[in-house]
Amino acid sequence: MSSMKTRMMLALWVALIVVIAAAQGRHESTGSSATPAAGGGVTRSVLAAATPAAVPGQSLQLVRYVIRPGTTLPAHVHPGTQLASIESGELTYTVVRGEIRVERAAANGTPESVETLTSGETTVLRPGDAVVETEGNVHLGENLSGDPVVILAATLLEAGQPSSIVVD
Repeated sequence: MSSMKTRMMLALWVALIVVIAAAQGRHESTGSSATPAAGGGVTRSVLAAATPAAVPGQSLQLVRYVIRPGTTLPAHVHPGTQLASIESGELTYTVVRGEIRVERAAANGTPESVETLTSGETTVLRPGDAVVETEGNVHLGENLSGDPVVILAATLLEAGQPSSIVVD
């Protein structure tokens, strides 16, 4: 799938989340639903959540993560699929095990590029860059800068599962 198609798919997922959540009255405000994670270095805010009838037993969420400067996320997996886009800041991103698709934002009129990071590879994700994280891929992120990193993510997980699981 082309980079443009994947970005369109991410936008459609986000739109679907908002529409379903509004229709089912399951919208969660960002005010008091923000929860700290990873030792207080990360705030996870669920912007919208729903249980889509089209995928029984699955939970669909739109989430905003804010990662404070100097924070390292532990190596972890997602028990489903997460599409994540960097809204602001720079995240140093490492694939510990598996393969992660990275879609780069267009720069200076050059079309977007798509990369596949494999075990042991590290890159820096910047605003507009996106990753497709699928079940079983172990990865971690670090905010080595002096500014917060803001990530918007759409997740499709089995209902009742945590959004991420720390891996030793």
